[in-house]
Amino acid sequence: MDYKLIIIIVLLLVAVVGYIRLYRHYRRNIKKVTFLFDAIDNGDFSFNFPTEKGFKEDKILHQSLNRIKLFLQHTREEQMDREKYYEQILNAVDTGILVVDSHDNILQHNQAALRLLDTDVLTHMNQVKGKLKDEHLAKHETQAMLKDKHVRIIALSDVSHELSNQEVDSWIKLIRVLTHEIMNTITPVTSLSETLLKELGSKELLIADNESDDLHSPDKLMKISEKPQSAEQAKLKQGLETIHKTGTELLAFVNNYRRFTHVPQPQPALFYVEPFLERMALLCNHEVEIEVSPKDLLVYADESLLSHVVTNLLKNAVEAFREKGKLSAERNKQDGNEQGRNKQECRSADLQSAASKKAFIRLKAYANAQESIIIDVSNNASLIPEDVASHIFIPFFTTKLEGSGIGLSLSRQIMRVSGGSLSLYQDKAQGITTFRIIIP
Repeated sequence: MDYKLIIIIVLLLVAVVGYIRLYRHYRRNIKKVTFLFDAIDNGDFSFNFPTEKGFKEDKILHQSLNRIKLFLQHTREEQMDREKYYEQILNAVDTGILVVDSHDNILQHNQAALRLLDTDVLTHMNQVKGKLKDEHLAKHETQAMLKDKHVRIIALSDVSHELSNQEVDSWIKLIRVLTHEIMNTITPVTSLSETLLKELGSKELLIADNESDDLHSPDKLMKISEKPQSAEQAKLKQGLETIHKTGTELLAFVNNYRRFTHVPQPQPALFYVEPFLERMALLCNHEVEIEVSPKDLLVYADESLLSHVVTNLLKNAVEAFREKGKLSAERNKQDGNEQGRNKQECRSADLQSAASKKAFIRLKAYANAQESIIIDVSNNASLIPEDVASHIFIPFFTTKLEGSGIGLSLSRQIMRVSGGSLSLYQDKAQGITTFRIIIP
């Protein structure tokens, strides 16, 4: 009995020791697996389990854990690469993307959304509710699931370019019809009035010829020119001259607007931006700040057409300061102050006194993220009122007494034909007006 009891006790002790060792081994393996997943959760893949030391079973386990780590590491790297790839695609498109949760928190957005909504930070929909009502923004919304949560994906598109193209096409068709009809109507009237004036003059000479034998004598010609006309003849001549002058002026007016519908086909070529802008500043004949980055910036465009656009924008900037000077002069005159701005003529010296801060006209050129060339023509004269700013690119619209209303509309049409664009931006806080030329 004692012998059997001893054997049983020994076997129990061996079993207990074996169980304890097995349990400890199990715990160690569990800790290794837990360590692996904790490290993966923290994005740490810098470790490796040893495969050269230890028992055979431990080596096999370590090899398996290392393979799992490598697989998950590669999977995570591929996922991150895909996310970067998709992010680059989203930032490259012109459509703004917003991902919004059920509490109107903005979870994700792209650069186009920041640009279209004119902000640097997007965190909540309350920031942009008013801007989403802009008629130039087309909005499309879809529902999706993200990590078991319902989200809204809002796509924003700037349709101002399409609206502008449709508007310009409509104006072109209208102007072509009007110019055709006016030219067909006025040209015969002008020609006929000119012919009648010539015939009237010939009859006067014929009468004088009958009264004198020596018509070509200087004394006789003097007498003829001084000979009084009858009231009927004078009235007829005055009426014909009025008809002819009015018709000629109307034809000149129509020809001016025909330029809007007959922009020449661009002949683009590579040229350096900085020397080009320096020439434009010289033509302006006023102090102009020039910023070009980089200095050797190149643009592929029709230099002649682009010079027309830049020159017109510079001319408008100078006129804006001149108009501001007139308003200041009138205000000073009413206050009894006859000094300072009363003599302002928008020269470079006058630009310094046009406002309490330094006045400027600036030409700035650079390349954006899409590698398009941007030329900003800026000034800090008076801002353009909103009700005027919405109409400045419409043909015939002008606020100047002697303006034709063709300058800005023709400039935008030139950029449109060239594949680019011309837009107005105003910084109300800084009081800066900028006309932006984009050349793709």
